[in-house]
Amino acid sequence: MNSRNLNHPEMINRPAAGSGSETRLADGGFRVALALFTCLFLVWFMFAADFAGAAPYKGKTKGGSSITFALNGSKVTGIRTVVPTLCLETTGGYSSRAGGELYQPVAAGRIGRTMKSKALQPAAMNVGARATKNYEVTLKQRGRVVSGKLKLNFSFLIPDLWTGAKISICSGSTTFTARPV
Repeated sequence: MNSRNLNHPEMINRPAAGSGSETRLADGGFRVALALFTCLFLVWFMFAADFAGAAPYKGKTKGGSSITFALNGSKVTGIRTVVPTLCLETTGGYSSRAGGELYQPVAAGRIGRTMKSKALQPAAMNVGARATKNYEVTLKQRGRVVSGKLKLNFSFLIPDLWTGAKISICSGSTTFTARPV
């Protein structure tokens, strides 16, 4: 409010009614929101289109574990299974551990090729602590049946106050066969 005339206060810095500035601000905000919505929809559509033609596959590994993945043309994504793994300690008492390790490569594989990738992921053989897992996937297709070989290796260190660090090297492999769901 303006204090020049106390009997008749007037508003300052306010546009006169009906000047059209409110309409321009509301119209500009709508255009920005519409452009943002359009961009987000296009990003979502491109992401969804990548998985739209993917056929889900399910099968069994040599050890009897379930394996799932998606096949889109010759590209295989989302491999998830458990691989039997053996860990050998290379220092100290040379003890060993055996168990199952989650097999979940981050890179996509191709039918007829061997794909190698690595990722920093939790390792069950390392009590859930992260380790750099090295993956190797070899895939074949005969008709609608996909088969292949999965290999995994990683290492980890366990600190020990009395004997020093214990280093273990782990390795596992299996074969599988899968069909469309």
